[in-house]
Formats: sequence, structure tokens, C-alpha cells
Amino acid sequence: MRVENKTIKLLCQWGICDEKAIKIFSPRLRDREDISVMKCHKSGVIFLSTSKHMEISHYAEKTAFSLYYKTKTRKEALLSYYEDDSRRQNQFQDLIRNSTWLDIGTGVGGILDLLSPFAKKAVAVEPREKMAKLLRKEGYEIYNDVSKVPFNEFGVVTFFHTLEHMTEPLKVLKGAYQKMAKDAKIVVEIPHANDFLFSFLNVEDFKNFTFWSEHLVLHTRQSLTAFLEKAGFKNIVIKGFQRYPLANHLHWLREGKPHGQILWSALRTNELDTAYSNLLKEINMTDTLVAIAEK
Repeated sequence: MRVENKTIKLLCQWGICDEKAIKIFSPRLRDREDISVMKCHKSGVIFLSTSKHMEISHYAEKTAFSLYYKTKTRKEALLSYYEDDSRRQNQFQDLIRNSTWLDIGTGVGGILDLLSPFAKKAVAVEPREKMAKLLRKEGYEIYNDVSKVPFNEFGVVTFFHTLEHMTEPLKVLKGAYQKMAKDAKIVVEIPHANDFLFSFLNVEDFKNFTFWSEHLVLHTRQSLTAFLEKAGFKNIVIKGFQRYPLANHLHWLREGKPHGQILWSALRTNELDTAYSNLLKEINMTDTLVAIAEK
């Protein structure tokens, strides 16, 4: 099968992926039957067979809340993503405190609501013009592309589950690099190609649910490190993070459906969730990777 994914072409050029090691991992996506999910068995990177459907105009033309399931207002969208946003607030508020901060791919802006009060200056990039206009009305400084951001001395730049959506991630990372002050930090949070649910358990229902047309690539530590290094970053530290607890995974195994962390909340305790998360970190099978690097 011919692969037309720009990210994988770069990884092959860099010697991380090998075209001969690429096989079909899942024949279709949850929202497209004409695109397959591929896996490089040399690197472990998972990616879509093509990225042509995801040029920047794809997002520019989106309605404000079309990416947020079953939500019609910003308030509803904020509620649906509050758990992740509040977790990121706790993780990164000390890093952003009194700093100039740029968030790339801010979406509905929930993270801006929670973290901008800690920042000396907060700016965001959001390619969907309708959403950008809405956020500007909320008082935020929003641009549609990182190249249009006029400030070049940011102390912190964040990508929260946005890099995997980009057809040219190296170009975007280099653009972010140019907007950063010396010794500034970048935070990149992305889905992990070695997620326990499909890399070990091979849950077909989960594969049919999680792979979709807007996630062009799932990185490994090695591939994410390569992109950050090629963009010029140094002192790269990548850690595993587990967003979903054991109750979620058990629900996938039994019912083949999401939301087990809510529907089976009786199976959750802080101690159990933490122990399960730590185990997945130890075996490098978390659902998420978080990289922090310096300019």
C-alpha cells in the first residue's frame, strides 16, 4: 500500500521508520473507510495511510464546536474537557506562572481559562476562524497560525494533544521555536503509539473507536524526540502519563465501549488508579506521552 503521510516520510528519511517494516494495523477509521491505520514494526510508530485530507483548510472551515461531540455551546464544550484541562492546570501552572505563554491549538480555550491567570502574558493559536473569533470576544489574543504571532520572546509554549493533528509538525515546531526566548520551555502532550489497550490487549472495539481521520500519527518516545531535535530543541525529557484508569480498560474488555471511568466508577480509588498508572509507566504502555524540552 502506498503511504502518503508526510510525517512518516520524514521518519523514514531519518532512519527511524523503514518502509519495508510498515504493515496495516487496522483496515479503517471510525469516520472513514477509505483510510487505513498503518504501523511501522521497526519503530512502533502508528499513522494513517494518508494525510492529504488534513490540509490546514480542513480546520479553518470547521464550525466552532464541530470537533466537540454533542456540544453546541462553549460552556458545554468546556465541561466535556474539564477533567483534562484541570489536570493540565495542576501539572503546569508552576511552569507558566509569571511567564509569557503561547498555547498552540487551543481549541475551545478551556486551558486558557484555567492557566492564563497565572501567566504574565497569554497568547494562543487556533486555526478555526469561528472559534478564534469567539475566543477573541472572550478577551483572548488569538491568531490563526503561529507565523502570525507578533511576539518572539515566549517563556513557555504548549501543545496539548494538537501535534498529532498537523500535516507538517516539523514546520510548526520550528515556527514555535522561533517565537521562544532563549532557554524557554516547550511542552508537548500527545497520544502514545504504545497504548496498552491496542499494543498489548489488542482490543478491536477500542481500535475501531480511537483511530480517526484527524489523528495522523501516534508517536513513540524515539519519534517524538527526533522531531523535537530536528526543530532545534535540547534537554528533552519524555515521560509517560496515563489519562484513563483501570475501570476504563476493564469496561473496554467487557463491554467494548468507552466511559468506563464514569460508568464503573465504583471500581476506582485513588490508590488503585495511581498504582495502575505507575505500572503502565514502568512498562512504557501509557496512553499519553508528555515531552518537556528547552530552546
